[in-house]
Amino acid sequence: MSDYGVQTGPAEIQFTRRFEASAEKLWQFLVDPEKRKLWFCGGSTGDSAGEEIVFQFDHRRLADTPPPEKYASEETATHRGEILQFDPPRRLVFTWFESAGGEASTVDITLTAIDATTTELHLVHTGIVGRDMRIGVFAGWHGHFDLLAEVLVGDRETDFWVRDQQLEAEYAERL
Repeated sequence: MSDYGVQTGPAEIQFTRRFEASAEKLWQFLVDPEKRKLWFCGGSTGDSAGEEIVFQFDHRRLADTPPPEKYASEETATHRGEILQFDPPRRLVFTWFESAGGEASTVDITLTAIDATTTELHLVHTGIVGRDMRIGVFAGWHGHFDLLAEVLVGDRETDFWVRDQQLEAEYAERL
């Protein structure tokens, strides 16, 4: 299994990653704002379909280096989405704030327990239009999943912005 995401449709990408954590523990790192901000972003998560999910990004928590210029305005930002499915600890589906043309895209995360200490996460992100957006979304999810793998077993060691820029270059060559 590769850590790299794949494009599975004109506006769809997928990731399948295995993490050293039970499905219940991994679920908490998706929905608990205090745990989620260690690898991705803070913000509240409702607990049923139709409720709001809030993404409070503060990449200063995840990087010692400043963001690249194209992301400088996004170092801290708050975005809102809607929870479409909420089935702990198996499935979380929500609208995502970023897509071409101002329409929300959709993120669908499924967790499958492999055993008591290993869980497979499968993410499908639809509504991603344009090569530049795909590169950024690929690199973003990949880099954040790298941080998640670290914090599930200890402390974060990777600087998000350094890793993100490496991944953007790699995905630019892959696409």
